[in-house]
Amino acid sequence: MVILISGFGAYPGSLRVMRKRLLRDGFNVVVQTLSYQIDNDSISGFSWLAQNLSTLVQTLRSKEELKNQKVFVVAHSAGGLVARHFIQQLDGHKSCDGLVTLATPHHGLWFASLGFLTHLIVKARCLYDILPVSRFVSDLNNADFPKDFPMISVYSQADALCTVKTTRLPPILAQCKNVSEHSLMDVSHMEFLFRKEPYLVMKKWFESQNVSLSRSQSSDPLKAIS
Repeated sequence: MVILISGFGAYPGSLRVMRKRLLRDGFNVVVQTLSYQIDNDSISGFSWLAQNLSTLVQTLRSKEELKNQKVFVVAHSAGGLVARHFIQQLDGHKSCDGLVTLATPHHGLWFASLGFLTHLIVKARCLYDILPVSRFVSDLNNADFPKDFPMISVYSQADALCTVKTTRLPPILAQCKNVSEHSLMDVSHMEFLFRKEPYLVMKKWFESQNVSLSRSQSSDPLKAIS
């Protein structure tokens, strides 16, 4: 089972290619977007979105037809910050089996401040949470990372939005034995969602986690949580 999380302000369609590839390779897939159209996250910010992720995982775990499947979170861009909050500060490591972040600004992103000049201003709390000076980023990068929890961070030298400086893992994660990084050379920020190179890195990592795929799995896990 893979829970796909988009970057902030993205639409479900942005994850379409990756979702199809995961389904083709035998995974059940659930998509969660960090939509700017939901009211509560304008007040509570990324911590609210992480709580939504926690609720989703607990719901999946409660279903008989899904309870024996491993659950992995794959998060693009700022979605990786939300996923890390879930893992590190909401005990997500107890109900999830691994995390993949793609082009995630682990140190925050000053570029997010430009959002205050656009329609995203209605989500000012989320925009602030992405900034390097935010309490959200600071707490995240000073919180312990769960011992032995598997994670991989994939970033690109050619990402002009989330540069290498922002996407390299902070020391609290980099020193963990089951946490790794993988650098790509020529993948742009949005290309992480549809280029084969990031997907193949992710797929190889899944295989290293002894994930057993089966064509007999349901291709529509949303039915199981309805």
